Amino acid sequence: MARPRPTTSLDGDRKPSSRTWELAGIAGLVLLAAYFLGVSWRKWPDPLTDFGRELYMAWRLSEGGVLYRDVDEYYGPLSQYLNVALFECFGPGLMVLVTANLVVFAAIAGVLYALLRHAFGVGAALAGSAVFVAVFGFSQLVGIGNYNYATPYVHSATHGMLVILWLAFVLERWVREPRAGSAFVAGLLFGCTAILKPEFMLAGCALMLAALALRLRRDRRSGLRALPFWALGAVLPTLGFVLHFARCMPWSDAVLSAGKAWSSVLTTMRFSKDPSQLQFLGFDHPGANLASHGFAAGAAFLLIAGLAVGVQWAERVRGAAPRMLLASALVGGIAWLAIAGIEWIQVGRSFLGLTLAYAVFTTVSVVRSKPGDEGRVSVPRALLCVLAVTLLARMLLNGRVYHFGFYQAALAGVFLTAVLVGELPRRVASSAFGRQLAIVCGLTLLVPGVVRIAQRSEGILRLKTQAVGDGVDRFYAYPPNMDPTAEMVRELGAWLRTTPSGNTALVLPSGPMVNYLGRRFIPVPETLYFAGHTADGQEARIVETLKQHPPDWVVFLSLDLREFGIQRYGEAPGKGKLIVDWVHENYVSARTMGGDPLDGRRRGFAIWQPRTER
Repeated sequence: MARPRPTTSLDGDRKPSSRTWELAGIAGLVLLAAYFLGVSWRKWPDPLTDFGRELYMAWRLSEGGVLYRDVDEYYGPLSQYLNVALFECFGPGLMVLVTANLVVFAAIAGVLYALLRHAFGVGAALAGSAVFVAVFGFSQLVGIGNYNYATPYVHSATHGMLVILWLAFVLERWVREPRAGSAFVAGLLFGCTAILKPEFMLAGCALMLAALALRLRRDRRSGLRALPFWALGAVLPTLGFVLHFARCMPWSDAVLSAGKAWSSVLTTMRFSKDPSQLQFLGFDHPGANLASHGFAAGAAFLLIAGLAVGVQWAERVRGAAPRMLLASALVGGIAWLAIAGIEWIQVGRSFLGLTLAYAVFTTVSVVRSKPGDEGRVSVPRALLCVLAVTLLARMLLNGRVYHFGFYQAALAGVFLTAVLVGELPRRVASSAFGRQLAIVCGLTLLVPGVVRIAQRSEGILRLKTQAVGDGVDRFYAYPPNMDPTAEMVRELGAWLRTTPSGNTALVLPSGPMVNYLGRRFIPVPETLYFAGHTADGQEARIVETLKQHPPDWVVFLSLDLREFGIQRYGEAPGKGKLIVDWVHENYVSARTMGGDPLDGRRRGFAIWQPRTER
C-alpha cells in the first residue's frame, strides 16, 4: 500500500514538517535582527530632520501642551499620545521611544510572520521575514536617517503598519469564521487607521472590502450581519479623541482635531504643490517613471518565467548527472545575474507591476471559483496582496525600497519574496526535485540582493561617529568634516539649556531637535517653516502668531531645501521671506558660526536676540 504524500495544498494552510527547524529558523531571525540592530545602534535618526519633531512633540505635550493647539501635526493623534504616555511614565528620552519602537517592530514582525506562514508555509515565512528585517528594519540607504523602525520619521507610519497587519490577521479569521467579536475588533482596528495616517485608512478600506467580498461569496447573510459591528468599532477611536479634545477646545475644533488624519487631506491641497511631493509620487516625470517601472516589471517577469522554464526543463531531463549539470548551470546563471546584472537598490520599481499582476490573478481566481470553494483562493494571500498594492499607491511611479519604502514598499517586497520561495515552486514544478530546485533558484536570486542592500546601509552607518545629546538622548551622526550639522545641533542644544528657564526659541527653517535637546518651547504651534507649511497664506499667519508670542531667541540653522524648490531660505513669500523679514526688523545677530545659515549648502548658524528687552 502506497504511503500517502503530505499535503501541499496551494492554500498554504499546512503543518510544518519539523517544528524544531521552524524554531531554529525563528531563532535565526532573532539573531539577524540583533545583528542589524547592533550595526545601526544609536545611528538611526537624523540630527535635524523629522525625528527631532517626534521627540519635541512628545515632550511638549507631556509638559501640558495640547495637540493641534500648542503643537501642530498633519497626521492623526494616536501615535503622539502614545509617545506622551511613554514620556509621562519613564521621562523624556530618545531611547525611551526607541525601546517602545523596538517592541512595535517585534510585534509587526510577529504578526507578519503569522500571516506569511498561514499563506505560504514556514519556509516562505522565514524568507519573507528575513527580507523584512535585513532590508526594511534598521537600514539607512540614503543620506538622511529616520527611515527605519527604531526612529521613524513619523510614528504613525510604524504604528500604522502594526494596526493594518493586525487588521489583516483578524479579517482572515473572520472570513473563515464570521463571529461578531472578530467583526467588532476588525472595525476597531480600522477605526485606529483613521487616527493615524491617510494611506493606512485607504489600505484599511481596501482590506475591509476585500474581506467582505470573500465572505459574501461564501455566505451573504453572515457577511452583512458584520456591518453594524464594523461600524460600531470604527467610530469608537475617533469618538474617544473627540471627547478628549472637547475638554480644552470647542466641539467643532475637537471633531476636526480627532479627524485630522483624513480631514487634512480633504481640506487642503497646499502640500500637493510641493516639488518634493510630486517627486515622492513619481509625478515629477510621469512618462519616464512609468516607462522605467514598466521595464523593471517586464524584466522581472522575464526572469521569473526563465526560472520556471529552467526548472521544468531540468525536471524533464533523464539521468541524474545531466539533470544535476543543468540544475547547476541554472543556479549559476541566476547567481551571476543577481550579483552582476541587477541594480538592487532600484528593485522597488518592479514591485507595483508584479503585485498588480498577482492581484489580477487572484481576482480572476475568485471570480471563477464557486461560492464556498476555499481551495482555489488563499484568503491570507489575497489580503496581503491587497495591502501590498494599496501601500504602494503612495509611491505610485516612484517605487523604492529606500526612503519611505521602509514601510510603503516593505509589504510588497516581503510578499513577492514569499511568492517566489513559497508559491512559485509548487506551481511550476511537478516533482520534489523540481520544487527544491525552484526554491534554491529563488534564494540564489534573493540573497545577493539582500546582501548588496545591507552592505550599502552598513557603509553609510559606519560613517556616523559624531555624538549628539547625552544619556538617553545620545545618538550618532556624521562628523563635522563630512557634515557639520550634527555638531551645530549638539552645540545649539547645549547652549539653549544655559538660557533662562522659561525662555522660548524659534529655529528656522526648522529645528525642533534643538528645542528638544535644549528643553525649550517653540512659541508657535508650527515646527516647520517652509514648503506646504508656509504656502497659501500660512506664512503670514505664522508671522501674526509670532507678533503675539515673540520668541526670546531666534536661530537660523542651515537646511538644504532645494528638493522643495527653495534655493535660499527667505527668497520669496511662502518660502520664508515674511518670517525672515520680521526677524530682521525685531532682532539683532548675537552670534554666528560657519557659513550663511540661509543657504542650505553653506553650513552655519546664527543666533539672534531681541533688539530691546521686552
